[in-house]
Amino acid sequence: MKALVLAGGQGSRLRPLTPTLPKPLAPVANRPALAWVLDHLDRAGVEETGVIVPVADLTLYKRIIGTTTPAGTPVRWLPEAAAVGTGGCLRQQAAFFGRGPVLVVPADIVSSVDLARLVAHHHAVGAAVTVAAVARNGAQWAGDVLVPDPARPGTAAAYRFKPVSTGRLMGSTGAWVVEPDVLDRIPVHGFTDFSSQTLPALPAPGMCLGLFDAGEVYLRDIGTPAKLLTGNQEAAAGVAPQNLPSTPGRGARVDSSAHVGEQVLIGEGAEVAEAVRLTGPAVIGPHAHVGAGAHLDGVLVLPGAHVDAGSQVAGEIVGAPGRARDVLLRLAAER
Repeated sequence: MKALVLAGGQGSRLRPLTPTLPKPLAPVANRPALAWVLDHLDRAGVEETGVIVPVADLTLYKRIIGTTTPAGTPVRWLPEAAAVGTGGCLRQQAAFFGRGPVLVVPADIVSSVDLARLVAHHHAVGAAVTVAAVARNGAQWAGDVLVPDPARPGTAAAYRFKPVSTGRLMGSTGAWVVEPDVLDRIPVHGFTDFSSQTLPALPAPGMCLGLFDAGEVYLRDIGTPAKLLTGNQEAAAGVAPQNLPSTPGRGARVDSSAHVGEQVLIGEGAEVAEAVRLTGPAVIGPHAHVGAGAHLDGVLVLPGAHVDAGSQVAGEIVGAPGRARDVLLRLAAER
């Protein structure tokens, strides 16, 4: 099974971190968000992953992530010369699809959706596209919605892009399995959004729209500063679907007079000076420096950030995206 990761967006919602630090490289628990996405695909047994990225960022991605995952899965970098939307970029990857379906996931959502079961469900119902969805409360959900088809379990009668809904509904997780025949429904040229233009046109004659109920799963969009902070807090608190070390990373130095509370992740090479107080859930990035007497509560300190002595910061992201990018490059070069 092949997979495609959609990482071609501009990350405008995550400013001011972007564009200096592309959104998929923003840190979650001291690793790029994209690294967690690739791990998730590895657990699903993916044999090759293509990652669609803006051509201007191609070298940066290749240097930080590399050409294989830690599990050894090949990573193929697919540069996008111009923004053509999620539908347009899939249409451009017809050669990558070949003759079989491809698992498609976003680069800015960390989740625990069982992707292997999603693929199995897709084959079982014979769908053209299958969407992984979770039960949501319509009063709190602003995303896309699938309407189950009562006549055919496991499929959808309609896909609605960001509707105004109430009551219980099935909200899209952003994970899809797409058959190559669907690409023919996407215009060859111009901008096409898969969620708002392609999926609402399904089901169609000869094309079933699959609906995979993912059940109770972890799902965190890190597309805004607030959501990125929350994702890091959840990871530090053990809510996110990762097994994370509770001890400081390699080469980290924590002064004996510092108070480090529970649910605090400290990255490699970080320095925590005397009389510092760290209250979790919080993440201190690799090679960050926390000055003497600082009190940090529920923060994300970016890689390479410098926190002044005596600072008191709560519930914020601290650091410069340019310095964070440089530290990520340094860490990758050291691997």
